[in-house]
Amino acid sequence: MNPYPRRVLQDVENRSFTSFLDLMRWMAAAIVFLSHLRDPLFLGYGSLVAGDRNLGVQLWYFVTGWFGEAVIVFFVLSGYLVGGIACAKASLGRFSIGDYAVDRCTRLYVAFAPALLLTAILDIAGSTWFADTGFWTHTQPMVREKIATLPFLAYLTLKNFFANLFMLQTIVAPPFGSNQPLWTISLEFWFYVVFGLGLASCLASVKSLRLLGLCALGILFVLLGIRFPGYLGLWLFGVIAAFVPWRAIERPPLAFLVFAGILVFSRAGQEMMKQAAWWPMLRDYLVAASFAWLLVSMRSVNLIVLERACGFNRFMADFSYSLYLIHFPLLLFLLGALHATGLFDGIARGYSPTSAQGLFVYGVVIALTYLGAWLFSTATERRTPGIRRMLKQMLVSRGFVLGRAGSS
Repeated sequence: MNPYPRRVLQDVENRSFTSFLDLMRWMAAAIVFLSHLRDPLFLGYGSLVAGDRNLGVQLWYFVTGWFGEAVIVFFVLSGYLVGGIACAKASLGRFSIGDYAVDRCTRLYVAFAPALLLTAILDIAGSTWFADTGFWTHTQPMVREKIATLPFLAYLTLKNFFANLFMLQTIVAPPFGSNQPLWTISLEFWFYVVFGLGLASCLASVKSLRLLGLCALGILFVLLGIRFPGYLGLWLFGVIAAFVPWRAIERPPLAFLVFAGILVFSRAGQEMMKQAAWWPMLRDYLVAASFAWLLVSMRSVNLIVLERACGFNRFMADFSYSLYLIHFPLLLFLLGALHATGLFDGIARGYSPTSAQGLFVYGVVIALTYLGAWLFSTATERRTPGIRRMLKQMLVSRGFVLGRAGSS
């Protein structure tokens, strides 16, 4: 008998595997952050003089170019930890759509809503006090060259704020203000909605409810647009990983080498991928499939190095969502504040990656952004379990039937 997906509930208790999952979460968030900080602060690789293209610089530009792949890793991890665990509970008769809805909404909104407010505060203050940097009007050369959007101030509207609050960015509206990374959060929200509705429909004992659920799914797919199924497919690789029963394919070294090889190919083959519109999507699916295989391969592994790093990885992962939510408006504000001191004029035009001053600014902003994200998480993300329990107790007291405590 296939032990999966119910075996997932045991796998995520494996200390090594849990440490690996946390490691992937915080490293993916770090790559996105470091990549986004590079954009307004440093010259593009094509603008570097030959003397600045040493091996360290080449490696740094190469690795920090994996921000898109890091987002795919997020999607697959989410599919595994949300969809996979939901399926495991369903196979044991423990899935509750009420629990699922509360768990998923609190996971996103407890930090997301404050992040929108913080974005408004940072963008308004930054564009007022540090306007001469040109970050928010796209007159700063690095922002103008690398960020293909309207000026951030054009997105700083009340209408756009509420569109984002209702998770409509990417779907019918742009992300709010300078916080362009929020495009993925709405996709996550709708992944949860679509998957939860689909699973509840499949589990419904009444035929009319199953039909109603399927009709609602069809309407949702129409409303969410033509690109949504492609993104959903990436997320579903994580769910598929939860169903793979064959221990024979658990080959950690080989899976890691394949995943790493595809990551290298995705960067080295950029020019080739411009030749056809379907190449980027194929690349994304190769990244998702190879990382899903790595997940499957790591689920039974016991590595001392991962076990010893478990506490550190958990600490870093615990505020990785907060880091993702606020890093971009915060880093722009911090760069503006440093420029306002008069000591770092290069911020307004971009540094060479070999500039000692530029690297100093890079290090300072990294440290302050991580500190800010951790502080933000203590006021928001860390309170999710308590808010979740309170909502469930409130719903139960009003006659709603909920199952056992839901997933993280």
